[in-house]
Order: sequence, then C-alpha cells, then structure tokens
Amino acid sequence: MPLYSRQVGSPTNPTVVFLHGFLGNSNDWNTVIEPLKNFFYCILIDLPGHGKSAHIDIHINNGFTQCHQLITQCLDNLNVHSFHLIGYSLGGRIALDHTRTQTSKNILSLTLESSHIGLISQDEKKQRAINDQKWANKFTFNSIEETLNEWYKQDVFEDLNPLQKKILITEKLNNSGACLANALMAASLSEQQYALPFLLKSHLPILYLFGENDQKFKAISQHFIDIKNIEIHSFQGVGHNIHHAEPQQYSQIMNTFLTTKVT
Repeated sequence: MPLYSRQVGSPTNPTVVFLHGFLGNSNDWNTVIEPLKNFFYCILIDLPGHGKSAHIDIHINNGFTQCHQLITQCLDNLNVHSFHLIGYSLGGRIALDHTRTQTSKNILSLTLESSHIGLISQDEKKQRAINDQKWANKFTFNSIEETLNEWYKQDVFEDLNPLQKKILITEKLNNSGACLANALMAASLSEQQYALPFLLKSHLPILYLFGENDQKFKAISQHFIDIKNIEIHSFQGVGHNIHHAEPQQYSQIMNTFLTTKVT
C-alpha cells in the first residue's frame, strides 16, 4: 500500500516534500505552506503508522529502508523526479537517512528541523532501544490519552504551557497506539545510522533549524558550524516544534533558503 500524501500548489513549481514528526500527520504543515503554496509544489506525506498511513507497518529491523522505499514509491506515483526535502524530528531523521542513502541526485536540498544525526556508540543505541521499547509498550497497552499525557511531560516539551499541551493531546487522540508503537520502534534513533560522516562530505545545500530553548538540538547544531554547505538557524524563545510555534517566521526562512541559497 502506498503512503498517503496531499499535494498543494502547482506541479509546475519547484517541489518541496514535507515529513512530519512522531504523532503528527500531513496537516501539521498547513500553516507553514500557506505562504509557500503559490511558489512551490508542496507534497505533504503521512509517514507509516501516522494519519492516513496508519495502516502501513514497517519492520523493526528494516524500518528506515522501508520508509525510503515507500517515499520513493509515493513520489514516483506523483511523477516527481527532483525535490527539496524537509523533515521535522522523526521526519527529519528519516529525511536525513533517505538523503544519505540515495545514489541519484534527485534531492535538491535538505532541511532538518530539530533532527538527530544518529548515535555513535552501541551502548547509546542499546539504551535508546530500551527507552523506545518502554514507550512502545505504553502506546500499545495503555490508553492513548494516558500515554500522550505522559509523553508531553518529557523535557523536550518543557517550553509548552499546560494549555498548549492539552491542545496537542486532544489533536492526537485519534491515533492508534499500536501503529505508533510500530513506527516508533521501526524508525528508532537506535536504528539510525550515524550521519555526520555523510554530512561532512556532502555538497548538498542543507539548512538545520533548532529552537534556542531546545538544548539537545542546539548542541547537535554545533557539529555543523564549520561545514560550509550547512546553514544553521536558531529560533529565539522556541523549543522543539518550531514550525508549530513560529509558522510565519519558519515559512519566511524556508522561502529565502529555497529561492536564494539553493541553485
């Protein structure tokens, strides 16, 4: 079964593919693409286990490869042969690994929002796998509401106030816990290949975005300071989910990067 996708804008314009984060879906980008749709052909994909692709399972030991195949199939069905790729969090990790593994030059640029580049040591990967399995069990066996309430208590979401968390939880109650658990394990950070060597040798235009209040990804951005083809941009007063907190500024930065920095 193919991944679900929505297309907004004219296919005669440059194509931009958007990959959402864990618990999200293609609608997460609606505000961001509003000022972009007149200039770009926006393709918004629901990743496996999410949205209208919730029924698509991917194998735990081969999740990234399957995601790449499904994304390629989705774009082939739309007759898209070159595109700019944008990913947030989980979607950013998939986007990064997708770019790393492609032999063709169909990816014109890569934008990573609050995205990890992978773990180095086996001990780190083992610990992450254990942590993700605990969350997968909660999504599978506990109520979705209970698990979401616990999920948003994590430090990475500490910039959100109680009302913002409540709104997000309400928006995500229609997700299937079992489907989310499968996606979480199959595309776990523990399964992602460390991508810094690829980034160091790549000549692809890359934009890395992070919130100033998101210490984890602020630290990751320091890896890119001396890499000429990677542009770094921080958002003041923002945490992990930048495009949700500052959609207008996000769109402006994307428009500038895609029109002036990418040739």
